[in-house]
Amino acid sequence: MRIKNTIKSLLKNLHSHKKSEPDIYIFSLPRTGSTLLAEILNTDSNSKTASESLGLTKDNIQVLRKYFNKDVLSERYVDVSEQSLHEIIEYYELLAEGKTWNSYYWSDFLTSNHSFKTTRTIFKTHKVTYYFDELMGHFNNDYGIYLLRHPVSHALSRLRKGWDSYISIYATAKKIKNIIPHKAILKIREVNATGSDLEKFVVSWCLENYIFIHSHQNNSLPPNILPVFYEELVTNPEVTLKNICAKIKMKYTKEMANLVSIPSSGTIHSTNETKDQIIAGNKNFLINRWKETLDINTEKELKSILVCFGIHLYLE
Repeated sequence: MRIKNTIKSLLKNLHSHKKSEPDIYIFSLPRTGSTLLAEILNTDSNSKTASESLGLTKDNIQVLRKYFNKDVLSERYVDVSEQSLHEIIEYYELLAEGKTWNSYYWSDFLTSNHSFKTTRTIFKTHKVTYYFDELMGHFNNDYGIYLLRHPVSHALSRLRKGWDSYISIYATAKKIKNIIPHKAILKIREVNATGSDLEKFVVSWCLENYIFIHSHQNNSLPPNILPVFYEELVTNPEVTLKNICAKIKMKYTKEMANLVSIPSSGTIHSTNETKDQIIAGNKNFLINRWKETLDINTEKELKSILVCFGIHLYLE
């Protein structure tokens, strides 16, 4: 432990971070492409990446308990108290200013794009999609990117990994109870009772992203939030990344678009076939493979879930 702390102190002394540019917050669910996007933006020499600052690893929990009550620490932050939300905000403020750190503080440390002198942080988090609007309302001089991936493609990826869905904690969430359609409530009950695992993951996708999608479809997103779709990032990286860079005030380079054809560190959860197709530049495989695994009736059933939630995205 003493050696580990010595190494940490040495690394901290070698780095110089003074925030003078807007930070970037990437909000998404796991298996959405957030690691790829973070690595692309991190080619900016003034940026450092703090990936999964709320991650519940052994080392990180020790840091988090300095800022949060242990009962607050969670896989997803849903319906937390005002005090807990304040603690989350304060924690990100301290990270942004370089006044604290954790096991994810320099997620880019072993990459070619790591910088020892930085002026902005790229935060990638999967845990606070429910509070993206309140966080960006507070950090109104910074920028947020909300990254979405097709619900069926995303559900199949999580299902293949054997991960959990989060229907139970989102289905009764206070923040959406007055805006979620009654049809959606009935559909949640139906899928919970008799639905397939795939249907449950699609319902979970709808619930976990509902705050964002509802705001996006009603044109009520905070002005410092940019919607980004994984499919557009993969199929049209140059245009998509130029739009992102213009929004977040970052210089676009060709290296950014080139990285789309290189497997990111997030592909540790992907199959070898997927990695090979990324290298080969087979964009159609990456975004449409899921269609090959479903029959027409199953696809219609899954689309009906989106209809019940009033979600128009991905229905064409």
